[in-house]
Amino acid sequence: MINIVPYQDSYFYDVCEINHLNSSHPDRSGDEKEFCIYLYVTYYLKHEKENCFIAIDSDSKQVLGYILATLDYDTYFYNIMNDYLETAEIIGFKDLFISEIQCYKQFKKEYPAHFHIDVRPGQQNKGIGSLLLNKEIINMRKNSVNGLMLFVGKNKIAGNSFYEKKGFKIIMEFQDLYARGKKL
Repeated sequence: MINIVPYQDSYFYDVCEINHLNSSHPDRSGDEKEFCIYLYVTYYLKHEKENCFIAIDSDSKQVLGYILATLDYDTYFYNIMNDYLETAEIIGFKDLFISEIQCYKQFKKEYPAHFHIDVRPGQQNKGIGSLLLNKEIINMRKNSVNGLMLFVGKNKIAGNSFYEKKGFKIIMEFQDLYARGKKL
């Protein structure tokens, strides 16, 4: 059985491992991996734990996946700029870091919340992503969020099919990405 539970600090290394395992570029340098963890994991687990959920196998206790989210872009941007920018500069990715976080800005009125979701390789297509996403949507509605979005690589065929089935429409197309959003 799979349980969806609120994030706790004891799951941090499991979340990082799953993030690395799902990287589009698994051969990245150590600095680039650190940057991805810093951008796509650490912020959410530090500032928005209440919006982060973990999928756990109840028998093995293995972490099978996660969903990390922010309720609104303005809070996200404020916290990033005031708490994270200095470290991004230290690890050498300040410009990329700023461009990555600003890409959500144009959607903030209709889709103020965004999320990152990953399921451990070998565990996909078992309903884990659906359980995590359903839990997050309940959380967003409870917090009166009117829209939720994410970016998905165009080459992520299974991911795009999953989000389409879940009602996430393409709201903008970029060179190699789709911005997908869902009204709540």
